Amino acid sequence: MSKFIGLTGAKIIKEKLLEYGVKNITAYSGGAIMGLLDEFHSSKNDNINYYVHTHEQNCGHASTGYAKSSGDIGVSIVTSGPGLTNMLTPMLDSTNDSTPLMVISGQVPTESIGSLAFQECPAVELSKNVTKFSYQFKSVEDIPSMLDKAYYLAINGKKGSVHLDVPKNVLSEIYTEEMADKNRVFDEKFYENSRKNFFMDKYKNCSDKKYLDEIFEIIKNSERPILYLGQGSKGLEEEIEELLINSNLPVTTTIHGLGIVNQKIGNSLKWLGMHGYAPANLAVYYSDCIICVGARFDDRTTGNVNKYGKYAKNIIHVNIEESEIRKNVNSNYNVVCSASEFIEEMNNRFNLNNLDSNNTYNEWWYQIEEWKDKYPFEYNENDRIKTPDIIKEINRNLDDNKEYIFTTGVGNHQMQTAQYIEWSYNKKFLSSGSLGVMGVGIPYGIGAKIANPDKEVIVIDGDSSALMTLTDLKTVKENNIGIKIFILNNETQGMVEVWEKLFFEGRITATKNENNPSFYEVGKSFGINSYYCDDKEDLADTIEIVLMEEGPVLCEIKCENEICLPLVKPGSGLNDMLLYGYEEGEINFDIQDCPS
Repeated sequence: MSKFIGLTGAKIIKEKLLEYGVKNITAYSGGAIMGLLDEFHSSKNDNINYYVHTHEQNCGHASTGYAKSSGDIGVSIVTSGPGLTNMLTPMLDSTNDSTPLMVISGQVPTESIGSLAFQECPAVELSKNVTKFSYQFKSVEDIPSMLDKAYYLAINGKKGSVHLDVPKNVLSEIYTEEMADKNRVFDEKFYENSRKNFFMDKYKNCSDKKYLDEIFEIIKNSERPILYLGQGSKGLEEEIEELLINSNLPVTTTIHGLGIVNQKIGNSLKWLGMHGYAPANLAVYYSDCIICVGARFDDRTTGNVNKYGKYAKNIIHVNIEESEIRKNVNSNYNVVCSASEFIEEMNNRFNLNNLDSNNTYNEWWYQIEEWKDKYPFEYNENDRIKTPDIIKEINRNLDDNKEYIFTTGVGNHQMQTAQYIEWSYNKKFLSSGSLGVMGVGIPYGIGAKIANPDKEVIVIDGDSSALMTLTDLKTVKENNIGIKIFILNNETQGMVEVWEKLFFEGRITATKNENNPSFYEVGKSFGINSYYCDDKEDLADTIEIVLMEEGPVLCEIKCENEICLPLVKPGSGLNDMLLYGYEEGEINFDIQDCPS
C-alpha cells in the first residue's frame, strides 16, 4: 500500500477505481461528498468520465443499466442523508437482479455521527439489508482493503450492489507510512475458503463428473424435457446454440434472458412466466425434466409454486449462488457452478454420445408445435393504436446488421415489448425484474448507451413510468446521449388498471393520468428532437423516421390501453392462463397423448 502514502482518502478512492478499470461514473453532488467529486474535475482527471443526473435515483438506475448492458461494474457517487436514501431503490434493484453496482456516499464528519447533524442518516443501517456489503470507513487506513472487498463482492458469485459510506473528514485525511506498514489487504482466497466452510459444501459442483454423467443420462432419457435459461446464461449464445443443435431440447428463458436464444430457431419457446409465451408455460408445467440454468425460480416464472413441476420426475437446478438452491422450488439435482461450466460439460457429453437429435423427443415436439399453432401472442387489433402495434412496427424496422439494446419501464409496455420484439443475438432487453421499478427505462437507457456507444439503444416507456424520471432528459441533452425514447401514452397505469377491471369489480382508484403533460412538448423544451403520433395511419412512417434519426430523439405516441395476454392468474399454475379468444380455465393436457 506504499503507493498511497501522502494521498488523501478522496485521491485513494479515485486511484482504486482506476485500478478496477472503471471508466464512467454517475454522480450527484452535495456538501459531504464534494471532496471526492472534486477529484473527477477535468483539470485533475483525464481517465474517468462522470455524468451528473437530476436525481440520485437516476444515478443509481443509470449505473445499473450500464452494468446490465456491459457486464462491468456500475459506480454511483452521491452525498449524505437524502443522497443516500434516494439510492436505496437502485441498490435493491441491482441486488435483486444480480447486477454489480458500487455506491459511494458522503457522510457527516466522524465526530458528528449520531448527533442528527445536517444531512446525516444511518447509512449503513439502512443499506445493509439491500446490498451484498455495506461499510462505513473509520479512517483513511480502511479505504484500500475495504474498497477491494466491496469490489470483489459486487462482481463475484451472485453479483449485486455494495455500499461504502465515507465521512467527510476521512476524504481529506492523509494516508501515512505507518498505515502502509500495517499492510491490511483483503484476501480473496481466505474469504472464499471461509464461505465454503460456512456452507459446508452442501451441494455438488462441476468437478463431480459422475454426478454430471448422471444428470446427462436423465436429460437424454427424459420424455418431455425443457431447458430454462436465466440471465446467468448471458454471453453463452454460441455454446447454448451448440447444445440445442446436439440435444434438440426445447428452450425458454426468463425475461432477463431475452436475446440469449435466437427466437427464429425451432427450439425456441421464447420466454415464460405470468405474461410469457403460452407454449413455454405449458411445456414447463407438463415437463418431466426441468433443467434450470442461471435462473432462480422466481414467482413470476413459476406461478403457484405448489403447482410447479407437478409432472416433473426431475428438476435440475444450476446456479452460481448456493443460497438460491431449493429456496423456491425443491429441485432434486443441484449443481453450484457458473452456467458456462455446466453448458460446456453437457456439450461435451452430447458431442461424445453423437445422438441423432433429429429423432429425439419427437412426440414431445409434436405436442409443443400444436401449442405454438394454437396459442401465439395475440391482442384485440382494431383501427386504434395499441401498444403491440407500436412494438411490432419498431420490430419491423430493425436492421439485422445492427446491435440493439431495449430498455423499458415496468407495466404492460414492458411485457408487450418482450412479447412482440423478435429477440435474437443482436437484440438485448434490460428492465427491472424482481423489484419491478417503474421509471428505470430512461436512466437504464442512458447507462446502456454510455457503456455501448456503438449500439442502438431504444427506450420503450409508458407514460406512468416516464413521469417518474422525465427530468433526466436534461442528462440526455447535456451529454448528447443518442438514445431513442418512445413514450407510449395511454393516460393510465395500464397493467394495474387492467387488474382493477379483472379483480376489483372495475373500480378505477389510483391509476388514471388524466392531466399528463404533452411529452412531445416536454422533449422539445429540453432541446431534444421530438415527434408525436396519434393516428394509426401515420404510425409506420413516424417510427421509421424516429429510428433513422441521429442523436437523442423522443417520440410520444398516443395509444389505447390493451390487456396483456397471456395472463397467469394469481394463485394459479402455469397452465391456468387468460388467453385471447379462449374461455377462461386451465389447459389440461393428457400425458397419455404424448407417449415415449
